[in-house]
Amino acid sequence: MDDLTSRFLDAHTAIEKWLKSQVDADRRRDFLELVDGVSALNYSVHRHNTALKELNRFRNVVVHNYSRGRPLAAPTTHAVELITAIRKELLSPPLLLPLAATPVAHCRPSDPLGCCVKKMHDGVFSQLPVYEGNEYVGLLTAETIARWLATEFVGDWKGIVDERSVAEVMRHQESSENSKFLAARATVADAMSAFDDFQHRGKRLEAILITSAGSPSEPLRGIVTIHDIPKLNKAING
Repeated sequence: MDDLTSRFLDAHTAIEKWLKSQVDADRRRDFLELVDGVSALNYSVHRHNTALKELNRFRNVVVHNYSRGRPLAAPTTHAVELITAIRKELLSPPLLLPLAATPVAHCRPSDPLGCCVKKMHDGVFSQLPVYEGNEYVGLLTAETIARWLATEFVGDWKGIVDERSVAEVMRHQESSENSKFLAARATVADAMSAFDDFQHRGKRLEAILITSAGSPSEPLRGIVTIHDIPKLNKAING
């Protein structure tokens, strides 16, 4: 067996074993059933669904079709690179936390809006988690501030910003469901799945907040926003 074929089959075997570990091991399923079953649970399998099935069909041709003891087909370099890249993404997925912004600036509901606007300006970000003690209250966004300002704009807007509190401004949020907590062990694929889930529900996920176990009552360890999606895609696709 040549090197490309050996590497291709090894990668396929590793993927199949991993797929089986993700579902009910007591039920016998072929590779295609495994892919469909895990697609509903795993973002990476879902996005590689078609490719995995095509690679499996080719694997069957390589393994089962011989002429005079030699296979009638052999994988190309591209096929080997594709299946090994998918194996790496599934078995060793990139973690989200190293791509998150740290430390995470935050504010309190009673803070003057002017201080928060300065934080956002100086830090070049447009989302600010709001905490009352250890309790997560919500996410202050530049869009919410703009919506509030449009309703309050009279004369000297700087005075308005300095005098009003974060809590007052956040009443103008389009939706309070605009953030999600994930644990420090979460992968980039977990984050992409969360962004996709919000989009499918007709909502906008502004930011993913990262704590040790994914609990809102824990100290923030990192933040990933909707503007980081290109960076997340690059981390997955290499």
